[in-house]
Amino acid sequence: MRAQSHEQRPSFFLGTLLQDVSYALRQLRKNRGFTVTAVLTLALGIGANAAIFTLVNAILLKNLPVVDPSTLIRIGNTNECCVNYGTAEDSGAVDDGSYALFDTDTWQQLQKNAPEFEELAAMQSGLGTVIARSDKTQEAARSVTGEFVSGNYFRTFGLQPSVGRLFTDADNVIGAPLVAVMSYNTWQNNYAGDPSIVGSTFWINTKAVTITGIVPKDFFGDRLSSSPPDFYLPIESVPVLTSRTFVHEPGMRWLYIIGRVKPGVAMAPLQAKITELVRQSLAPTKPFSGEQGKRALAKFQTFDEQIADSFTEDRMITHLMTLFSILALLLANLGLYGVTAYTVARRTSEIGIRMTLGANRCSVVSMIMRGAMLQTAISLGAAEYR
Repeated sequence: MRAQSHEQRPSFFLGTLLQDVSYALRQLRKNRGFTVTAVLTLALGIGANAAIFTLVNAILLKNLPVVDPSTLIRIGNTNECCVNYGTAEDSGAVDDGSYALFDTDTWQQLQKNAPEFEELAAMQSGLGTVIARSDKTQEAARSVTGEFVSGNYFRTFGLQPSVGRLFTDADNVIGAPLVAVMSYNTWQNNYAGDPSIVGSTFWINTKAVTITGIVPKDFFGDRLSSSPPDFYLPIESVPVLTSRTFVHEPGMRWLYIIGRVKPGVAMAPLQAKITELVRQSLAPTKPFSGEQGKRALAKFQTFDEQIADSFTEDRMITHLMTLFSILALLLANLGLYGVTAYTVARRTSEIGIRMTLGANRCSVVSMIMRGAMLQTAISLGAAEYR
């Protein structure tokens, strides 16, 4: 008898499943308004997720034009912004030793004293706004975004220009001719990819600036933003273009630093060395000269091995896929919750009758949940079909 009951179980479960499917279809057919709403809601959810994935794929998941991103290290591990003297309280180093903003002198000292890096580039921590117009097209002046970067910025990432040339160290010295590099998006969207834009003059904040080149098509800046800067400008042009003198003021924290580590360099000794160099550079400055600043500086940490991974495509894909999995799970749970809540509310009287006739609570809940899940699955299939 026991063997017979085991043989009968598959057919029993199959019969129950068929009954549930039949019941779910009847409920969907009976409540057409609910069915249409559920299908449209799920279709919108699927469409939104597809649109988001398309955007992310276009911006992030395609191969980045950066050479060997696993060897890139960011000095600092927070996202502070933007330009200020700051105090020990807002330095970010008080509680846990994290820090990200540096003055120009600290960057230059690291360049001199850290040969473990092939390149060590600096960039403005927050994108600025400049007024620009093309002398060639006689367009009206407009407000655009600009980012001030070091002369080796593009070389650090291993980039090649779409047209023209990118910055060199000679572009980022005091008194050098004013130059700029244009983003690929700006070049295409505003100037139809006209190659003669390279070499032409733009008036940026009323100063004549020569466009030397166009960045690669898929380069979205050091922050991988979907809206990269319209123009990249040398750090040493800040005083000329903005009339601000903070570039070489001690303790003026305004730069992010990213470096490319040479092959074979051990991370632990490098971290210890960079930490000590930064402490020596920051110690005399105003934010860290007081007692609280000294305590903060003693806990200062520059980076760890994990930071190198933050620039790799694999890590981004992992995070994005996790996000999409959570979104999909959330969508399914919301759909199931909505169907279940609607079913319970609509069938209150039916549930009462079943309970009165002797149905136990577990069987009623099981029936509702199975029906809700099947209705959700059927609605989801219909939404995908649409």
